[in-house]
Amino acid sequence: MYFVDREELQLKLDYIEQLTHSFSEAQGYGLERICHMLIESVVDVGNMIIDGFIMRDPGSYQDVIDILEMEKVISRDDAKAITETLPLRQWMVRDYTAINHQALKQQFSEHMSAYQSFKPSVLSFIDNELGPVSAFGKGGRA
Repeated sequence: MYFVDREELQLKLDYIEQLTHSFSEAQGYGLERICHMLIESVVDVGNMIIDGFIMRDPGSYQDVIDILEMEKVISRDDAKAITETLPLRQWMVRDYTAINHQALKQQFSEHMSAYQSFKPSVLSFIDNELGPVSAFGKGGRA
């Protein structure tokens, strides 16, 4: 088993939580940043979990979400909701001069509950798999 820095994981989960709290008031470039970082940070945490629990290697952002669902880290509904937002990443990183902020806000608003429940889902998975004392610790991989 690989070791994952639990403090780093907690910081990233807290960051996702902060993004979800800031979302409702966000507009313009701030909205773009929040939406983009929600996707990136969820995938980043997903990769940490996948590596830490030696799950199959993902080949894409979608694959990360699929693995998290398959391994029961997140629910089917949350996986579906996050999946609905993944194509918006391309819009934000490749076609950023043509982003419709109203459409972006609406799409993420419809699926925000999945991002809000991501942190509790991950923490519950870790507690169920490892208990209160875990092999997750400082120092990254062993």
